[in-house]
Amino acid sequence: MRGSIRIPLDSPIETELSMSGEKYRLGDFAAVWCRLMDVSAAAPTPELAAAAGGQAEALARILEVVPSKVMNPPLREASGFTKVLHAVALGEVGGWQVPETCLTSDPAEASRFIRSCRNGTIFKGVSATKTWATVFEPRHEADLPRLKRLPVLFQERVIGPDVRIHVVGDQSFGELIDSPVLDYRTVRGVNSYRPLAPPREVADGCARLTEFCGVPFLGVDFKIDRATGEWFFLEANSMPCFEGYDERADGAISRAIVDWLSTPEC
Repeated sequence: MRGSIRIPLDSPIETELSMSGEKYRLGDFAAVWCRLMDVSAAAPTPELAAAAGGQAEALARILEVVPSKVMNPPLREASGFTKVLHAVALGEVGGWQVPETCLTSDPAEASRFIRSCRNGTIFKGVSATKTWATVFEPRHEADLPRLKRLPVLFQERVIGPDVRIHVVGDQSFGELIDSPVLDYRTVRGVNSYRPLAPPREVADGCARLTEFCGVPFLGVDFKIDRATGEWFFLEANSMPCFEGYDERADGAISRAIVDWLSTPEC
């Protein structure tokens, strides 16, 4: 909401940020850790909203062209804005299967898909906005006509634990999560967490994914079918919330981030 940004178009490295009376020249930094949030929607005036939105877009664009190492460029991996494309495209890169999926705005098509899922169905939003996975129950049948106004992502339910793997460069940090609810992020104090060394083929797929996406830091989500042991890829987040996982890993993810940022490129 405050401060300013000056970008010389002929020399992006001279980009200067002014905040709270201090000035920062982008070229003076060898590496940047970026978690850029557009806060313009919360601006108290239209003028501040325009300024904040413009500055967020300017920073996102400039971080694509500066010579510094950047973790992660905000515009680099945008497939999460279209969930099905995201899962299919990135799952193929990793060499992983994805749950049976149906993205539709047709109530009849959704109903057919739901009936075809032997282990039940979950549904969630399809955009990059944070969304919660929900088990489809008979009471939701009455809401299916609303699909005509807003498409929804339906997936066959995979019954078993969740896995989150944080990838930092060529390092992987896995955690297995058992929860009494479908979406473990919605509850506290009842989940079971334990470290998990991912199988070599999964770790290799995660490394390929970071290279393909052009970002060094990803949070990659899987489900493991408890009955068969099969792994299913769900999504990969290029702006993952990793603090809780990092605390349980005794800071290993943070140390890997610092190592990546502080290691000069060859």
